[in-house]
Amino acid sequence: MEQLLVIEDEKDIRETLQDILELAGYKVLTAKNGKEGYDAIIFHQPALVLCDVNMPELNGFELLGAINQRLKNENIPPFIFLTAKVEKQDIRTGMNLGADDYILKPYNHNEVLKIIRLRLDKRQKLLKVGNTSTAIKAFDKLALPCDDGLELVSFDKIIKCQADRAYCNFYLSDNRKILVSKPMKEFEQTLINKHFLKVHKSTIVNIKFVEKFVRGKGGHLLMADGSLVTVSVRKKEELMTLLKPKN
Repeated sequence: MEQLLVIEDEKDIRETLQDILELAGYKVLTAKNGKEGYDAIIFHQPALVLCDVNMPELNGFELLGAINQRLKNENIPPFIFLTAKVEKQDIRTGMNLGADDYILKPYNHNEVLKIIRLRLDKRQKLLKVGNTSTAIKAFDKLALPCDDGLELVSFDKIIKCQADRAYCNFYLSDNRKILVSKPMKEFEQTLINKHFLKVHKSTIVNIKFVEKFVRGKGGHLLMADGSLVTVSVRKKEELMTLLKPKN
């Protein structure tokens, strides 16, 4: 399920867009200003962003500019601006920043869904043909807040993520452990979209680092770093299917 982000300061518009998109089958995150939207893009890496232009904290242009500066144009999803009016200068400003489209208010719901699908399909086509631009390659990395800022970590270097009360730990293949001051659920959907598996309420693993399944009522996984991970009974069948050798 593709995850979209709606950034809109007007509550009625924000909730209406959320309802429309969820009914269309998307998972939807929302933010009520540019600052919340900035944090959501950094930490959740949505597949697409719908963003109002005129907002408190950061307006749409300032937000996209800040994202460009922070991520160096490497991790930016398709960006669609929502606005009540469009001047030529505004269009030029948005496009120079990397905006993909504009939708005028009041908008037609079918038009919104059509534009979103068009932009998501275009992104998928680029991924399928192996586009090597930095904007695409960065989706192979997860943004993790660290003591000295933000670190972009390749998904293929993450062995597992484990909950630690209100925090979580990421264990990496270079023997590092990164403590993140956010709960595991904040990263769960992003990891699952990258073919990780939640094997227990407190653990998500990268299947490629599984060395062995140790049988039991639920069972345990021996990971490449030598650790043992508990597997819940209800996840055992799904796990065995994934680990089964392909002919």
